[in-house]
Amino acid sequence: MTIETVVRVRTESTRGFAVPGSLDDLVGPSEGSLRLPDSVYWGPDPVVDLAHWDDIAKAYEATLREGTLADVQALVSPVVLRRWWSSLFLPVRIRRTWESRFPELVS
Repeated sequence: MTIETVVRVRTESTRGFAVPGSLDDLVGPSEGSLRLPDSVYWGPDPVVDLAHWDDIAKAYEATLREGTLADVQALVSPVVLRRWWSSLFLPVRIRRTWESRFPELVS
């Protein structure tokens, strides 16, 4: 009799993600509207209003999960990121990596 072990590998465990060298590299807007590129967000209505939490969450969660380094640098504001970091719904790998590189994000 053989016992088989099933190992599940989630794609989020194998996909890379971008983290800048410094929060100073982030030059995204902190107010107004922002258009997310198709490579970051492919859902309806890619334009977000940075005055609304739901739009910030959509933009930042998608960008931190899917964006290239250039996307992250261009779309993410260090001011907005610091303010809303603890409220963002992110995979554990991404959150831990960002927090280990930028301990000031941890509240």
